[in-house]
Amino acid sequence: MRYTYCMLTIKKTIGNFGESLARDFLSRKGYRIIGGNKKIGRWEIDIIAAVGGLTIFVEVKTTATVEATPAEEMLTRRQIEILKKAITFYCWKYKTNLSNTRLDFISINIDRHNKTAKLKHYRNIS
Repeated sequence: MRYTYCMLTIKKTIGNFGESLARDFLSRKGYRIIGGNKKIGRWEIDIIAAVGGLTIFVEVKTTATVEATPAEEMLTRRQIEILKKAITFYCWKYKTNLSNTRLDFISINIDRHNKTAKLKHYRNIS
C-alpha cells in the first residue's frame, strides 16, 4: 500500500512540474494564463490560456523515465473527446464563445539523468 501511495505522489509531483514548465513556456510565447487544473463537471482541464482573442485549453502530459511511453504518445483519442466535452461545458458555464476556442497539447519528456526537458507544443489537436 505504501509503495502505491509513493508512486502516486511521484507521478503527481512530475505532473505538477510539467504543468509548471508548460505555463512558463506559454507565458514566454505571449499567452495569458487564465487558470489551471480547472474542474469542469467531472472533467479537469490542465491549463486555460488566452492569446489573440482565443481561449486556449491545454492538456499537458509529462513523463520522466526513459522506459516510459513518450509523453506525445500518452494522449488518446478518447481523452481528446472527453476534453472537447469539458470545453463545451466550460463555454456554456462561463459564457465563452465556443468558436473562439482551441485545444492544444503539450508533451514534456524529462531526462532526469541529464537534467533536461524536451517540450513540444501541438496546436489545435481536435
